[in-house]
Amino acid sequence: MTRQAVCCFLACVIPAVAAGQTAPSAIPLLSLDAAVRLAIANNRQLQSARLQVAKADEQIASTRTRRLPVFQADVNAAQLLTPVSFGFPAGAFGQFPATGPIPATDTTVEVPRQPTYYLSSSVMQPITQLVSIGLSVQNATAARDIEQQRLRGHELSIANSVKRLYFAILQTQSAIEAGHEAIALYRELDRTLEVRVVQKVALQSDSMDVKVRLAEAELAQVTRHNTLDSQKEQLNQLLGRDVTTRFDVEAVASAVSTLELDVDAARRLAIENRPDVREAELSLLQAEINHRLLKADRLPDISLGVSYTSNFNMDILPSNMTTFGVKVTWEPFDWGRSRSERAASAHTIDQARLNVRETTDRSIVEVNSRSRSLSEKRGALAVAQAAQRAEREKLRVKANLYQTQAALLPDVLQQRAALADTDDRYQQSLLAFWTAQADLEQALGEEVMR
Repeated sequence: MTRQAVCCFLACVIPAVAAGQTAPSAIPLLSLDAAVRLAIANNRQLQSARLQVAKADEQIASTRTRRLPVFQADVNAAQLLTPVSFGFPAGAFGQFPATGPIPATDTTVEVPRQPTYYLSSSVMQPITQLVSIGLSVQNATAARDIEQQRLRGHELSIANSVKRLYFAILQTQSAIEAGHEAIALYRELDRTLEVRVVQKVALQSDSMDVKVRLAEAELAQVTRHNTLDSQKEQLNQLLGRDVTTRFDVEAVASAVSTLELDVDAARRLAIENRPDVREAELSLLQAEINHRLLKADRLPDISLGVSYTSNFNMDILPSNMTTFGVKVTWEPFDWGRSRSERAASAHTIDQARLNVRETTDRSIVEVNSRSRSLSEKRGALAVAQAAQRAEREKLRVKANLYQTQAALLPDVLQQRAALADTDDRYQQSLLAFWTAQADLEQALGEEVMR
């Protein structure tokens, strides 16, 4: 490689590195926002959670129908296998002056062995049960709201997993790019040392050491490519699509806000928005409703109803009969069962209150921890950025020295590899910052884009 070729190479590479340019690819690019939207729409775990919410909605509709009149109809068709007869002695129905005894003589009524049909229907409207039914509707509504909060929690978790995996893919790609620079350096050093060994100005052991380092760098590169393939398959699975779908990811923005987070406001926002806090509060509400349901069970069940019966081929019974009345069902003495159930329900309420407090405190601790982590990552990013600028300046100086024959080519390549490592550390710090930002967003319970 001539000196002029090296200078041209450095003149082309250094501005490209500084500008962060990437070569165009025929593989479709997947942005972070698009990945999150795909996951929210297609992730199979989220689809199952949405079905659970739909089931809870149907349970509410089912419970509401219990407020309406209950229609029942029974049809019985039968035939006697043995004859049945009824005997009535004389005067069984009384003695009357005008007619004498009824019946006048001993009478036997036989039921013929023929098919008989019996129809019974009724309409019952609950009255006092409406209190417990209304509480059951509230209970089912609270259960539906809990499932909705769990769905929100799943959405936040999936979105966070997508972001973390997306950033991990970018980190692996950055490491692969740095690995390319290291491999190029070792190959050039290997070529140079082979020439120097032939010229008797370098040791064979030095050449062998470089060959080992080159082999190690190439093996590490294979491992990074395998890791990248696995990460892309995992991301495809999160997105609910074919795991073999090919895609490339876009670089994230390098602009980072320097504004410090208002931790007090963040804690208040987390308490208001976090789905686990809302779920704990709804569980407390559900426990209180269940306690009221147990108290309502002490009321007697009173219903108004109309019934109609009809029979065929049963001459000894009326053919049609209609009644209207009130039905009362009550268990006045239950051996202390309801008292024990109410006591257990009160303990459940106390547990739910403790869980609300525990969940709230846990959310505050998590917000505090992740806000501190974000601040640390912002500081580490500033350090990496300063180191990147320093290495770029060193490479510029080395390149100038090489042009004036004051530095050797391996020295320039070594500095180029050092810049590649620094660029990789900067990318790692940048992606670590955005990962911490995503973790904080999840801790705050912020809404996921749809």
